[in-house]
Amino acid sequence: VNMAIPLNSSMAMLDGLIAGLETTLGVSPQIVSKGQKEEKTKKEVDKTAKPEGKVEGKKEGGKKEGGDDKKGGEKKEKKEKTAAAPAAAPAADQPEFTKLELKVGVLTKTWHHPDSEKLFCEEIDVGEELPRQIASGLRAHFTLENFCPGRKVIVVTNLKAAKMAGFESQGMVMASIHAEGKVELLDPPADALVGERVFCDGVTGEPMQPNQVQKKKILPEVLKDLRTDAACVATWQGKPMMTSKGAIKVASNANSVIS
Repeated sequence: VNMAIPLNSSMAMLDGLIAGLETTLGVSPQIVSKGQKEEKTKKEVDKTAKPEGKVEGKKEGGKKEGGDDKKGGEKKEKKEKTAAAPAAAPAADQPEFTKLELKVGVLTKTWHHPDSEKLFCEEIDVGEELPRQIASGLRAHFTLENFCPGRKVIVVTNLKAAKMAGFESQGMVMASIHAEGKVELLDPPADALVGERVFCDGVTGEPMQPNQVQKKKILPEVLKDLRTDAACVATWQGKPMMTSKGAIKVASNANSVIS
């Protein structure tokens, strides 16, 4: 006789014993079918399993978003660094003289303008990377022997470039003109530093940009107050025009206009 008890019958008997024991102990029986057990187990597995597709998508999205932010930040920072700061507006009471930029220069090359009998062409070192090329209407008053390389001069350096008989002039050489017509160059001290800005004691201010100098007509406003005094010192409103090495003078044109 085969005494083996089928598995299904054994499970049924075990469930019955458990149910009886729970009744005896006063515990409410919770009979879970096989299908319910499988569904419960499946739900628990689904909860603990990582939603790989979703997580990877979020990670990749986060990485991309973070990368874009960083790139955008770098671009913004670079833009801020390279953006030119606007020039500060001059104060309403800034002295007119300080709106011009007059510098000590030294002639490095001079020649006759090929198309004008009145003009010299010159290259002048004013302490910049390259010399300025300037045309000056001084040919009737000087020769190439006394308007020559090595001579120091005073140059207005923040004028807008202008064509003079086809030659682009990037500044103006300053000279005094006597009432009788004699012209003399303004002479800085022999040991004046090339590129140094000319100043007057008691007045300060940053020079204007060339387009503003032209628009505001700064040059004629300053020129009307420039003169040499009785000691042949160049002055603006009576104040000596100075370098760190001393005053700017002329040879003999006392009490003369400067232009």
